[in-house]
Amino acid sequence: MFSKAFFKKHVYDIAAYAGLAATFILFLIFSRENLSYNVGTVLQAASAYAILSLGAVFVYSMGFMDVSIGQQIGVYSILMILISNGMGGTIAGVVLGFVVILAIALVCGAFNGAVAVWLKLPSIVTSLFLMFFFTGAQLLLMESTGNNTISIEASIKPSSRTAYNWIILAAIVIVALVVTFLFNYTKLGKYTKAIGANEVVAAQSGINTTRWKVIAYMTFGVCVAIASFIMLMRTGTAGKGTGGGYAMDVMICLILGGMPLSGGMVSKVRSALIGTFTYVLLTNDLTTMGVELNYINFVKAIIFIIIILITCRKNNGVLPR
Repeated sequence: MFSKAFFKKHVYDIAAYAGLAATFILFLIFSRENLSYNVGTVLQAASAYAILSLGAVFVYSMGFMDVSIGQQIGVYSILMILISNGMGGTIAGVVLGFVVILAIALVCGAFNGAVAVWLKLPSIVTSLFLMFFFTGAQLLLMESTGNNTISIEASIKPSSRTAYNWIILAAIVIVALVVTFLFNYTKLGKYTKAIGANEVVAAQSGINTTRWKVIAYMTFGVCVAIASFIMLMRTGTAGKGTGGGYAMDVMICLILGGMPLSGGMVSKVRSALIGTFTYVLLTNDLTTMGVELNYINFVKAIIFIIIILITCRKNNGVLPR
């Protein structure tokens, strides 16, 4: 029924589902009587990663990446707090803060997509510029407050844990449905996959690759803004270290979900969700097993390098452009 050719064609998907199943089984074993509570904990931990990974599908399907999103999240969280608190901690202040960071995220997305083309640079170079820029901005904003961390005065998190879990679940589902539609049934998804498969052929086929690169990065920017709000709603605070490591975590989520970083036609939206929950469940499992944080990061690093070497080899290198 399942031939050798089938397994060869679907090896990434099989490995992704196997990884999710293994981590989920371990989660059930170690949760025991705390299953209901731990499900909510995993959902809360996965919410920002899921939304970021869903947005990243458009960028990574082109064979590109963005290493600045962690620092962007840090700055966006701080800005939302400062704007909201500056308006007396009102809901209007929260809305204004979100509109501001959404606008900034869209500008950064356009910058990432367009400047790299205009200057004939790899997209990772422009995202590195943004990473350093936002790192400096994050430190300056926190220095202006005179504190290491700041808290939002507005009540943006429901007092009920159950209500909060339903809200973030709804957010993940809505973003997933929108991204699935855009990626599978519109030009945006079809063209980004075509660019990842072969950008030269895509351009010669009449696709305005610059335009769709910009749109892809801007779409990712919208998801970064949403994830920043979701994360702030969970923690209620932000500081100098907020957002650190998110860029690499998103890359790991996509890889664990079966998406090769070279992009192309094999890119799938489900890779974002499968990889996110595999990653979060893996972290949860290792923690409940009593593994120290340093060793958890060591295990993640080993898994990351093994999968990237297996799935992402190309004639011109391993990493995305």
